Amino acid sequence: MSALYADGKEYTVSEAIDSFGINGHTWLMFVLLGLANIFDGYDFMIVNSTNTYLAASFGLISWVDGKAVTDSAAIGSLTTWGLLGMVLGGAVGGIMSDKIGRKKMLIIACLFYGVFTLPQAFSQNIPFFAAFRLIAGFGVGSCIPVVTTCFSEIIPSKHRGVFVTFGMAFMVAGWVVAGLVSNPICTAPDSILGDFTGASITIASGKEFVENWRLCYLIGALPVIYGILLIFLMHETPHWYANNGQKDKAAAELHRLATQTGAGDMEFDPNMMIVPPKPAKSSVNVLFSKKYIVATAAIWTTYFVGQFCVYGMNAWIPTWFQGVGYSAADSVNLQTMNNFAAILSNVTVGFVSDRIGRKKNLCLSWILCIVAIVLCSIFVQANAMVLCMVLMLLFGFALNYAITAVQPLMPESYPTAMRNTGTAWCQAFARFGGSASSIVLGAIASMAFFQGETGTNWSMVVLVLCIPFALAFVCSILFVHETGGKTMDQLAAESTLEDASDTGMVPFIVMMCIAAFLAVLCIVCPLVVQGWSKRPVALPLMATGLLLPFVFFFIFAGPAAAKQNFGGNK
Repeated sequence: MSALYADGKEYTVSEAIDSFGINGHTWLMFVLLGLANIFDGYDFMIVNSTNTYLAASFGLISWVDGKAVTDSAAIGSLTTWGLLGMVLGGAVGGIMSDKIGRKKMLIIACLFYGVFTLPQAFSQNIPFFAAFRLIAGFGVGSCIPVVTTCFSEIIPSKHRGVFVTFGMAFMVAGWVVAGLVSNPICTAPDSILGDFTGASITIASGKEFVENWRLCYLIGALPVIYGILLIFLMHETPHWYANNGQKDKAAAELHRLATQTGAGDMEFDPNMMIVPPKPAKSSVNVLFSKKYIVATAAIWTTYFVGQFCVYGMNAWIPTWFQGVGYSAADSVNLQTMNNFAAILSNVTVGFVSDRIGRKKNLCLSWILCIVAIVLCSIFVQANAMVLCMVLMLLFGFALNYAITAVQPLMPESYPTAMRNTGTAWCQAFARFGGSASSIVLGAIASMAFFQGETGTNWSMVVLVLCIPFALAFVCSILFVHETGGKTMDQLAAESTLEDASDTGMVPFIVMMCIAAFLAVLCIVCPLVVQGWSKRPVALPLMATGLLLPFVFFFIFAGPAAAKQNFGGNK
């Protein structure tokens, strides 16, 4: 038995896991958690890959003098409903994961969104489709933060950034799978499933198809089988056991890991296990206490921008390229290239983050995003498929590199008792940005300022994204604190050094009011108020709603962040 774990020798869970190194169990969990994110990514992206056909089936296209007139806000909302469900799922699922365990929550989430994706295949109108997108999104939103948290708790410290970000590559792989699956299915000339997919539809380009898109949502029910397999293949993390007062189970799990990883028949004395003290309170409002407000500001602001831009652009890339003159099939192919590049960026970002640090990596990523979006705005044009493919590869790489660079910071910002709560609420709030983005960008695109002789000037619309990119760069400089290279137990111990008397309840209530205000202005009004985007007050009000969270964090976290960066407390 190793001297580290001999009788009388104290140890932490992180030390034990670090001593095992990368091993067979690591790769098993890598595959299991990666599959969860592939299914997650497919479930999200399939609506963006099929929205052209959904719009035709649901009556969102009308014809005036032989020209198609689309309901941009309603089409944008097809993406929004799933994202709103993800907001709710992340908020509730994160708390449940910290209470009932990572394994149970992941199984529940996968079964949930698999079951409720199935009815979407039978949708005849937007209300039915939206209802089940919302419900299924609850499971998807619960799943993603659990995967991130599990990776952070089972991977050796020096490899943590690589595996956390690589895990997100699996989610983007699900986006690519959605594109690769949907394109041949939706464009098939004949019905694949007889009368079930046999109804004729006419898309905005004037081409006629049948409703083969329904098969894509039948495929989306496969996570039910995967969730059942998890019951037998996945184990709870020793970090969760230890933090919940179950040191015996944590020690037993470490023993099992040691045996499976070839480290020998090592016994772990639970009485010698050091567990960082739990915070006095672990409710959601504590994320806004003086102890955590800067960390919360760092990940909430940057991930909000990333979600806004990634989900907004993925919703409108096919429309953008169809407006330029490309076919529906070529437009989806270009979107798929954008997502394929995202996989490459997700694979790359972790290695760079572990070597140059979380903060520097994130700051550089936003600069790359600005360069990429400017190039796309200038050079995207008709009859230049190869050039557009290169531009989509660049843009997909840059934008997804930035959003994934935030991922390691999420679990590293909070102790085990509230790690998944913190991660999930960050992702849930950021999805307000994603939920609003498809609608807001659609509203912006319909404004007179962005209209040209041939329709919407999408090159001008996408150039607007330079504003949130620049804002994210400022937030990264101000709020992000370096966490790379430290064990989870070291980070947890550091978080207990400051005064814990403040519960963060007041700023938490303020932020929830801001979130509600944002939802009303950027989601409810465009969907409920007729002609909202064409009203003079619409854009200023929506911009205000999107900027208020940043103002909030500059006020509540700015002074502490400035002291942290310039007062010697690094």
